[in-house]
Amino acid sequence: MPRPRKFDEQDVLTAARDTFWRGGYKATSVQDLAEATGLGAQSLYGAFGSKRDLFMRILDEYCATQAAGLEAAVTADPSPWHGLTTAVVFEDDGRLELPPQGCLMANSIAALSAQDDEVRERACRVYSETLALFARQITEAQERGEIDADAEPTELARALIAVMQGIEFLQKSGIAEDEVRRAKNAALEMIERSVAKPGTSEGNRP
Repeated sequence: MPRPRKFDEQDVLTAARDTFWRGGYKATSVQDLAEATGLGAQSLYGAFGSKRDLFMRILDEYCATQAAGLEAAVTADPSPWHGLTTAVVFEDDGRLELPPQGCLMANSIAALSAQDDEVRERACRVYSETLALFARQITEAQERGEIDADAEPTELARALIAVMQGIEFLQKSGIAEDEVRRAKNAALEMIERSVAKPGTSEGNRP
């Protein structure tokens, strides 16, 4: 009969997640994880399997949390369009906080997707889910008369995802906050012009 665990599993996962997040998957050793979690290597193996098994579990939980947070943020705003654009540029609590080290999922994709089919599959799934969420928000904004009804929702959603990832890259790159702010403002102005209803100069933001 297996002995009961004498540690808080979620605390261990959080510590391991932060360690992977800081150092990246490849540079993080089992010893690094043991020191961060307070567990010996054998205990880690026994509880979570290999280093990769532990990482994939962390990545799955992270993606699920981020997806739920993003959807909650964009749908909570009374204005579908405003909720979406604030999320895209990380403004007004429009999305989960973006830490200086960037998104764990994005970092993992950049480092591992070319060599790891499972990471790539997760990346594609997250992208598809985000695309569908954004397209739904855009369609609702059109139905409410907030933006041009002729804009194609899926194509506009693709553009917004690209803007969101670009802003995240700037944030992670250590560029001065003033410059990041200018980039955000420029992106918002460009987006608003692209969806302005005929006869107006910008979208109908509240």
